[in-house]
Amino acid sequence: MKALVNTTIVTESNMIQNGVILIENGKIKALGSSGDIIVPGDCDVIDAGGCYSGPGFVDIHCHGGGRYTAWDNPAAAASFHLQNGTTSLTLSLAYNLSSNDTLMGIESIRNAMSDSRPGTINGIFLEGPFINPLFGSSSKNARKINRQEYEALYERAGDSIRQWMYAPELENGDAFAEFVVSKGIPLAIGHTAASPDIIEKAVASGASICTHLFDAMGCHLGNKSVATTGIIQETAADAALTTDDLFLEIICDSRAVHVKPANLKLAYMCRGPERVILITDHSVYKHNPSDYPEGDIRSAIDLNFNSSGELSGSRLTMIQAVKNMK
Repeated sequence: MKALVNTTIVTESNMIQNGVILIENGKIKALGSSGDIIVPGDCDVIDAGGCYSGPGFVDIHCHGGGRYTAWDNPAAAASFHLQNGTTSLTLSLAYNLSSNDTLMGIESIRNAMSDSRPGTINGIFLEGPFINPLFGSSSKNARKINRQEYEALYERAGDSIRQWMYAPELENGDAFAEFVVSKGIPLAIGHTAASPDIIEKAVASGASICTHLFDAMGCHLGNKSVATTGIIQETAADAALTTDDLFLEIICDSRAVHVKPANLKLAYMCRGPERVILITDHSVYKHNPSDYPEGDIRSAIDLNFNSSGELSGSRLTMIQAVKNMK
């Protein structure tokens, strides 16, 4: 048995100061304050030095880990994040994959889940492929909503899908939303320039998640509203932020490139900790931050850029995202 002592334990309801955690056969046997937990004499005692102990992180939006993509080597990608404290991971397949590659990615992830490699993959997030082609890196690969395609994706992925995103302004969006919700799959909106009315309708149809708030989100009026009022009016992000029933994903990188500090505060103030979800959107490209000078945003170790130089996801881990948010 092992005993972790001198630690602040983070629980669902409170924080236990000067805590003790007893671990036997890889599982927690008991936890509490040092005054409540008796440490057996034959324990291997580990002094945490006052550091925090808490549950593993949950990442609901992640395209890979380290050098490995979610579709080519999901087990290795998940292992990378497990080493950084993420014990529950939803692996993401994005709109820039072809239909065949998406189907192959689904099969690869499902096999890793079935084999319990490494046992932390809890499902699949389909980020598209039905997005507004104006929003997102490599967005030219976006596809129109096609029933045959989304039925084929569902047939292959089935109950492994943990959320499915679309741009609700697209033609046939209503039918797609109805299909996804009818299968009991959480419906997400993102990569969109939907108007407030369209977002309100999507939420009424069952949408419950906004994919990376503020990122790849535009205005249904375009930039024309600037000429009249001085600011872009009624962006999809504004509408999502003020919609009560949406959970809001946030990419919180160290340079505040994805989401500016004021908008981080705004999201937290408007929706609170119960509705704001930190994600990594971790992506894998041949981008080397050391190739750029320190003042260049491309030098940030937790940002990611594709071969065209477009900002494309991040290299975040959940522990780094939490530190950045703080």
